[in-house]
Amino acid sequence: MVFLTKFYSPKVLKNLASLNLAIGLLVAIGISTALGTVIEQDQPILFYKENYPSTSPILGFIDWKFILRFNLNVLYTNFWFLSLLSFFAASLLACTYTTQIPSLKNFRLWKFLQTYNRFRNFQLKGQVPRNLANTSLYHLHDGSYHVFRQGKKNYAYTGLLGRLGPIIVHFSIIFILLGSSTGVLGGYTVQEIVPRGEVFHLQNFVKYGNLSQIPQLMSWRVNDFWITYTSDLKVNQFYSDISILNSRGSELKRKIIFVNEPLIYKGISLYQTDWDILGLKLQINENRSVQIPLKKITKSGRNFWLGSLLLGDQNQDKITVLLNDLTGNIYLYDIKGALISKIKIGQSKPLTKNKIITVKEVITTTGLQLKEDPGLNIVYISFFLLILSIYISFLSYSQIWGIEENDKLILAGKSNRAVLSFQEQFKRNIKKVYRIN
Repeated sequence: MVFLTKFYSPKVLKNLASLNLAIGLLVAIGISTALGTVIEQDQPILFYKENYPSTSPILGFIDWKFILRFNLNVLYTNFWFLSLLSFFAASLLACTYTTQIPSLKNFRLWKFLQTYNRFRNFQLKGQVPRNLANTSLYHLHDGSYHVFRQGKKNYAYTGLLGRLGPIIVHFSIIFILLGSSTGVLGGYTVQEIVPRGEVFHLQNFVKYGNLSQIPQLMSWRVNDFWITYTSDLKVNQFYSDISILNSRGSELKRKIIFVNEPLIYKGISLYQTDWDILGLKLQINENRSVQIPLKKITKSGRNFWLGSLLLGDQNQDKITVLLNDLTGNIYLYDIKGALISKIKIGQSKPLTKNKIITVKEVITTTGLQLKEDPGLNIVYISFFLLILSIYISFLSYSQIWGIEENDKLILAGKSNRAVLSFQEQFKRNIKKVYRIN
């Protein structure tokens, strides 16, 4: 913390550590974050023109021009918002340096009470014979107290670790700000729809930071994709077999992923998000292979895929192909909508006297999301520090004073928390000194 004094005078540090300034900055950050929640982030300009038209601005002044002028569409990465976070972090550091650390040093010092009159202000008092003073102090030392003695004056304290709580809280907040800013500036999110068996690179970026480092020497391959169903033919889970390849095509890592079970490699997380059916590979007789595209249609909350196949030169020779799922059943209908046949993958069936159709493969795609957040570990550290500070704050900071007067040692004590427990311990310690004697 010494570096702060090299750049800021004590007066500047004191003003920077002002509680009113910290509260003002926190309010400004809260309002800005609320704006970023209400106003959609990282959308195309056309989106803002359609949803925030100049003809009917919100509150009379918030339109798409206002949003773009103040970078409210990329609020969490713009300069003024990051400056607010930096200013708030500097305020916390200044407070820690000018107030909390000096207070912690002060708590470590001995604080003798010079006269008996000072003891009258304490509600918790006790006394032991003067000849048991050494025994009493030894018993406090044995009970994890730091004991100091100067002539007839005595002082002991314990639980200094509990005073570290506020300092750790400040550093946890600073780590949260640092981690979130690092993630926003250096992270990225990519959405890809990839057919089974294909190799892909990162292309469809949803968002990325100004300092993002996009991996150029890696690619990904979808080895396989499949779906499991429940007994009532509802989707239970869908899986993708994914390989990560280096620039030479060698496999670096391979894993089967599904929802909530990503593949993680060098900070990049690959999640299973969606799936779709692109088409069918068919064989007509033995000499003709065709690939027909399928269109996804959603009706009454259910999905099905439709495509058409022309078997001859006439429109009457057109058939419609229907898939409800990936269980393997494919339905063929004629031009009038009558069911011709039900066929499975790998099965052959005659449609006419000279037309035999074989379903070779269903062409599926898997929806994948790739994310990298370089600030994630910093955020984890911040939460660890926050949890640690909560537990540390439960530790009581207790103080006991003693003064030897005439033939007795007068004791008084106080604690910043768990007062009843401290009072019981204080009285129990005095009784124990008598028993030892």
